[in-house]
This record gives sequence, C-alpha cells and structure tokens, in this order.
Amino acid sequence: MKKISTLVFISLILPILLIAQVDNGDDTSLKRGDQHSYQINATTPSDVGPLLTNGVLVTTFSDVPGNLHPMGIVFDGTYYWRVGGGGSPGLVSQLDASFNLVASQNVDLDCRGIFYNPADGEVYIKGFTNNGLYRLHTNPFTGGFDVVYTSFFQNAQSKACMSFLDGTKMYDHLDGTVNEYDFATGTLLNTISLSLQHDLTWPRGNLIAHSGTYLLTYAHNVVYAYDIATGNFASACTLATQPSSYEWPMSYTNGMFFIPDNTEATWYVWTIDQGVPVELTSFEAVSINDEVQLNWATATETNNQGFEIERAEPEGEFSNIGYVAGFGTTTEPKVYSYTDRKVNTGNYIYRLKQIDFNGTYEYSDEISVEVYNPGNYLLHQNYPNPFNPSTIITYEIPENSFVSLKVYDLLGREVVSLVNEEKSAGRYDVTFEASDMHSGLYVYILKAGNFTSTKKMLLLK
Repeated sequence: MKKISTLVFISLILPILLIAQVDNGDDTSLKRGDQHSYQINATTPSDVGPLLTNGVLVTTFSDVPGNLHPMGIVFDGTYYWRVGGGGSPGLVSQLDASFNLVASQNVDLDCRGIFYNPADGEVYIKGFTNNGLYRLHTNPFTGGFDVVYTSFFQNAQSKACMSFLDGTKMYDHLDGTVNEYDFATGTLLNTISLSLQHDLTWPRGNLIAHSGTYLLTYAHNVVYAYDIATGNFASACTLATQPSSYEWPMSYTNGMFFIPDNTEATWYVWTIDQGVPVELTSFEAVSINDEVQLNWATATETNNQGFEIERAEPEGEFSNIGYVAGFGTTTEPKVYSYTDRKVNTGNYIYRLKQIDFNGTYEYSDEISVEVYNPGNYLLHQNYPNPFNPSTIITYEIPENSFVSLKVYDLLGREVVSLVNEEKSAGRYDVTFEASDMHSGLYVYILKAGNFTSTKKMLLLK
C-alpha cells in the first residue's frame, strides 16, 4: 500500500460489504440454509446517488413454525420482529440477530405489514381488514405482546404493501400508484405515479422506502428502484435466484433485503446495494514523546461497526493494538481519535481496519511516524541564543518525573517558573517569552528526579 507521511491528510472511500454471519445454535434454534457472501459493485451517478446492481443471496432461514403466511420482518437494533397473516390471527415472533426464535405469540389481528419507527423506537403492525395502524407493545405483566391502536389511514389503498420512512412518513403502493401519508395523523400528503417496469400481475405492491431516495418494488426476481420525488425509474437489481412463491411483501432492514417464500415457509436474505460508503476524509498521526496520537474523520458511514487500529514496524507484520466503535449509518461527518501509549523509540506504520456489522472489512492507506524516547536526562542549550524576545528551551527525561524548569537573573532571583509538574518520559520544547524583561544574561535550571542541570542564555534588545 502507499505510505503517507506524518500529518498528511488522505481521502478515500471504504466500501462496506454486507455479509450475514449466522450461528447454527442448539436444537431449539431455527434451521437456516447455506451462507454466502459477495462484494456488490454499485454505480454512483452524480445526480441520483448510489443505485442498485446485481443482488446476491446472503442466507436463508426457516419461518417460525405455525405461521400461515410470512408477511414482513423488521430489525429494531437488537431483535428482528416478524409477522404472519392470511385469514387467521397474526403470529408475531421475536428473533435474535442470528435469526434464532426468542418468543412468539398470536395477536388478535390479521397482520399484513410490520415496521420499525426509528423516531420513537417502536414497532408497528398494519392490519388487513381495516386501515388502522397498531403499536406492538410488550406487556410487562404477562410477558407477551399487546396490540395498541395508534392511528387511522383513511385513504389507505393497499392492505399490505406499506412502509415507513424516517419515522415521519408512510407509503403504500397499488398498481403503480404510491400514496404518501403523514405518520402521526394518517393524512394523505402526496400521490406518486411510478413508471413501472414490470406487469401488474402479483405481486402488484411490495413497496419499501429506501434511504429516503428511492421507492422500490419487487416482481419476478427483480427489484426496481424509482426516484422518490418523481416516480421515474432509476435502476434495477436482478436476484440470482428467487423464491418459488414470491407474492408476499419484502422488507428492507438492517442493511439487507428479506423476501419470504410462502410455499417453502422460508426467508431469503439478500444484499443488493451499497448505499452510502464509509468515506474517510482524513487520517493523521502525531508523535508526542512516547505516545502517538491518531486522528481521523469520516464524511459518511453505512453499517460501520468500528475501526481496529493496527501498527507495524518497517518490514514487519501489522498487529491489532486497539479498537474504536463506529457510528453505524450516518450521513453526518464524524471525528475519531486513538492514543497509542508507551511506544518505544523508532519508526512505525499505522493503518485502520474498518469493519462493518457483518464482519466485512477494508483497510485504509498507511501513515508513518517517528517516535523518539530519550535514554538520559538532558538539558539543551536554548535556541536561538542570543535571542529577542523569545527562545526555545529543550529538555529530555527518560522516565516519568516531577520536572522543575526555572529562569533566574545573575543575582539568583527567580524570574519565571516555566515548568513545575509531573511529566511523562520524552522530549519537550518550552518557549521562554522575555518581551517585558531587560537585556542581560540569565540562567535556567532543570531539576528532574535526582538530575539537575544549569545553562546560561543572553537576551539582547
């Protein structure tokens, strides 16, 4: 990799790969199919942002036993929640991050959609036989779930194909027409006509809101992206394989697409876009005595779990020396720092290993830095000398010590105390400012541990 000198800023993009890692679990866990992981190469037109490309299967897992029709799944940051409907009381299930069943319960509602609202941290269910929206509430007394009515969508055209966007808006889709609703009131805000790229046989809906930029539909193993403002077709993603029965809604959650197969009672998990990458805008290293301060910043992040910090000596192997957590997905600039302490004298190379939530990683470029740790106590001659009006006094200490550095006139009177505190081992530069002092010869004395050193300096005005 290309090395970058100390204090030099870099700009690069670290694409994040979405890989689902699923443990087999014990005998009570849900059974899952083979796992696959791939890199998705997304195009990035300047006018519309990242679009969809080829989709690849990440994993499959069996639906919850007893479910009649899988109708939706959502991730709240800790658990997956999924619902089933189809003419019977809905089955609500809670799964862990590896799709293992945690709890399930029938609720007295034919569920046709489930949504997570990041604005309030709540999970909501859309019913089939009415236009109501219900909050899924955990009952602390029974340990089960209560379904709490929250709002009414008086103009809802679709009984199943609805989706959230950022906690403030909802969308539904039927035959190429998308309605946009205010989440708090259920009021119709806007109607969007999609330039559909597929026929209107089932599935006619299956709409999700995607990144606030695209509306998506799914039909015959292809996901279609439409501009959220105009409804114009933007891009398409072809899935390598498809469920045998695919008329039920798909979900986009936790950076992945979930498409249920009604016949097989199986969920298919896909990655089909890169979204916003982790864009590293700067990375620098500064040596301060026996410490190296690393600072870096990002412009945007997607599924960023965090950064491992790696260090190597020239011609040596990199090793992990620390970790800093990331901010997940954000379009706001973020600033990070890490201090490598008690570093021996020498030259070192640092790099960042950016890791997404699914284990995929990417390395930054490398930066080099020199660390200098003194072997002895030493007081240097000030520079410049003679001086006017300021000069620099340099001293070195090989171990942590209480340091006193004072300036005296020739009569032995203390003029100023420059340092009077505990210091870590290292090399220090101290500026002596003498603008308000008379010309003449002065003495400066360093005391550190049992070490004492005295030197003279000349102020000429």
